[in-house]
Amino acid sequence: MQGARTDDMGVTVRDAVETDLAGVADIYRHYVENTVATFDYVVPSHTAWLAKYRTIREANRPFVVATLSAESDQHIVGYAYLGTFRAMPAYDRSTEDSIYVRPGLGGRGVGSALMAGLLDRADPENVRQIVAVIAATGGEGSVALHSRFGFTEVGRLRSIGHKADQWIDCVYMQKDLWEPSS
Repeated sequence: MQGARTDDMGVTVRDAVETDLAGVADIYRHYVENTVATFDYVVPSHTAWLAKYRTIREANRPFVVATLSAESDQHIVGYAYLGTFRAMPAYDRSTEDSIYVRPGLGGRGVGSALMAGLLDRADPENVRQIVAVIAATGGEGSVALHSRFGFTEVGRLRSIGHKADQWIDCVYMQKDLWEPSS
């Protein structure tokens, strides 16, 4: 387990543990119920979060949480992980990132700290490609975040998801961990 690292904004990123999943679920619940950032319609159960967490950790992939130094270390203000991109064996070294920040805390460096923590922990022996699938409606901040960390837009699927009585495009962005940063 890698240690916590606090950035200049007072955001601490550390490896998630099972007891963090209630905070993770609370953040995600908002996005399921109030936004098109996720195409989930139903809030995942604690059991589903536990299974996801264990699958990610068993694959030796990072799952991190963020806290603010001004708040209790137990108050999760964001989370990120590298999950499965596709379930077929040929995609074993390709991952899909997920990054969510507690509502109202955007612009405080939480997303950047989470992305840095995720990339610091991504093992190039285990991960070659990281793909971001971003809902274009309201996803401008996520696109900007990924761009700052070297992701490039590789495509857009038009009207691919339907939620909140609207058709939503998805922007695909990608980062190759085997290519040197420019």
